[in-house]
Amino acid sequence: MFASLKRLTKHSVVYGLSLILARSISFLLLPLHTNVFPKEAYGVISLAFVYLAVVAIFYNYGVDSAFLRYYLLTDVRVERRKIFSTALFAIASVSAFLSIMGWLAARPIADWLLGSVNHAYVMRLCAGILFFDALATLPFLILRAEEKSSAFAALKVANVVLNFALNYFFIINLKHGIAGAFEANLIASAFSFATLGGLTLKHLEWRFNRSIFKELLAFGLPFVPSTISVAIIDNISRVILEKKTDIGTVGLFSAGYKLGMIMSLIVAAFRFAWQPFFLSTAKQPDAKAIFSRVLTYFCLICSGIFLAMSFFVDDLVRIHLGGITIFGADYWRSTAIVPIVLLAYFFWGADMVFVVGVQLEKKTIYMPLVTGLGAVVNVVANYALIPSFGMIGAAWSTVMAYLAMSTTLYFISQKLYPIPYEWSRLAKLMIVGAILFVISRLVPVGLWGRVGLLLVFPAMLYALRFFHGSEIVRLKKIFGLVK
Repeated sequence: MFASLKRLTKHSVVYGLSLILARSISFLLLPLHTNVFPKEAYGVISLAFVYLAVVAIFYNYGVDSAFLRYYLLTDVRVERRKIFSTALFAIASVSAFLSIMGWLAARPIADWLLGSVNHAYVMRLCAGILFFDALATLPFLILRAEEKSSAFAALKVANVVLNFALNYFFIINLKHGIAGAFEANLIASAFSFATLGGLTLKHLEWRFNRSIFKELLAFGLPFVPSTISVAIIDNISRVILEKKTDIGTVGLFSAGYKLGMIMSLIVAAFRFAWQPFFLSTAKQPDAKAIFSRVLTYFCLICSGIFLAMSFFVDDLVRIHLGGITIFGADYWRSTAIVPIVLLAYFFWGADMVFVVGVQLEKKTIYMPLVTGLGAVVNVVANYALIPSFGMIGAAWSTVMAYLAMSTTLYFISQKLYPIPYEWSRLAKLMIVGAILFVISRLVPVGLWGRVGLLLVFPAMLYALRFFHGSEIVRLKKIFGLVK
């Protein structure tokens, strides 16, 4: 078991470090954007990125999800080239069509989404970003499938370093304003596509296989409504906030939401390693025990991150970098939503674990039901909570959506592929985390008091016998306490 978990951990750490480093560099844009742009301008930027997130789904239309599965299930090089080539031509043709349509419809889209036709140029830049990102999707998936996590990490980090440098150049040096952020993104996306050109040509053959394409569609299309639903959950709050409040509130909400998304980085890192891992591990006799332990360890890591971010986020945004702070002072109160967003992505992470049964038993038809439920819960909760609670209500809507999804998926997967999860250990973990969080909110403790609370977390778990004897021995070996 520990050998399998070690392999999952290795690739999760590499993916995680790449994503965290990449997003950490991206977070350097927060001092730039929140100190240069007023909340209203940052709100426009946020809504344009909502557009990118949602529309990108139609560029891949489930082919990317199907590609990884079929590519991994064959070891024959010739078959892998057929699968890759067919998938790439399918995505490229649809992407070219959609980007042309997006370019031509830039003015009405800008008027409806961003409130002014003056932002049509931003929408045209988005059409280019979507095109290059779609073409780079499959080469990145090959790196994942072949467990080349180091190369994956290097390319992702290089992309965001370039994106950050260009943001600074276009916004500060050239004074391009809002458009500068998207000009930088377009060049960085084109750069990623170009650097993956060698890998693409290595796996490409100039043929399109209709039978393979039909198989990819049959498996992948059910993921499209699911992915749309997840995109709605992640992004629709900003649109509803803009309609129910104002664009400035959208900017404030988006700044705080980005900090809370540190949890989504952990979940994304885990997800990149998780699917290839459980597909290959499912053949082992102790597979279910391994999957059960994965949930326990995943929740342990996420609980620690939740507490650390919740305890210190207000200190983080006030850190001075030269003459500015991490967040501009006008954005400091956005940290109120950070613990809520962290909790939402905690539940999303559990959802990723519970998907095992659906995927192994090829019952992906359930996924639109699960994610559709989450989207409905999210939209209803947003309309119910935003008028009274503003951006706090929007954040809690995301929690409700992901909780509904993970709970529903758990019961479906348990019927298809029962896994004996370690609920007694998970209960101890949740109780200890909740107690420490409540104390931090009710008792006025300083910085070192919060450090103490964080250190109490593993101590309380140890006292409650959360850790098994074999785990304690391994931890002692890691820290050099025993040989």
